[in-house]
Amino acid sequence: MDRAEMEKRLRSMPSNGWFARQPAPLRRQLLDGAVDVHFADGDWIYGATEKAGGFFCVLDGGIRLYAATSHGETVLIDLVGPGRWFGQAGVLRDGQRLVTAIADGPVQALLIPRNAIVQLIRQSPQFIDSIMQLDAVHFQYMTRVVSEVLTLAPRERIAGRLYALSDRVAPEAGRWRFSLTQADLAEMVGVERKTVNRVLAAFEKQGLVKRSYGAIELHDRAALAHIRDTASK
Repeated sequence: MDRAEMEKRLRSMPSNGWFARQPAPLRRQLLDGAVDVHFADGDWIYGATEKAGGFFCVLDGGIRLYAATSHGETVLIDLVGPGRWFGQAGVLRDGQRLVTAIADGPVQALLIPRNAIVQLIRQSPQFIDSIMQLDAVHFQYMTRVVSEVLTLAPRERIAGRLYALSDRVAPEAGRWRFSLTQADLAEMVGVERKTVNRVLAAFEKQGLVKRSYGAIELHDRAALAHIRDTASK
């Protein structure tokens, strides 16, 4: 796929926003420095505390992001699907990764290496603002997620997390499918697995979701948002 075709594909991805908002010359320069990379299921893409050697865009497949706790354990905090950029934290200052990224199934992605980023900044200093915009988008997303975990009851918290995750993957035929077990979801929202099972069973009975082995499929995203937003009313 040549650069023009790749640019068109990235701009058309439903979950993409940051790339499409960049000026056309900057998008072309970004893709000039991109490297096509592939990962197998379970591959370690990078780990927390490693040097930030570049950032990525998912083309096909998915990525799981894990954060380390003070006790040395790891907790699943997010899923990243096609069209999403990730791993930009630390690239401007040659800093460290904040999370661990692991491939969830076969993954095709674009890598923008740090040397290409440095060169791009030399050519177009405004690219620093672009990276900061991407950081801001991620910060806003995670702030919303954390605030819901801290303030909502389990049912509303689960609805809100599913809704947030639906914004991280591309829909297919009006449905959003995650490679996510009920134990994974319990970990992400901080409740017991039996609570997740009970809430999802009720959502499934209402036609909002469908459960299958190792996956959850959303059928009514708007209804989940309504449950989340009317929690305190």
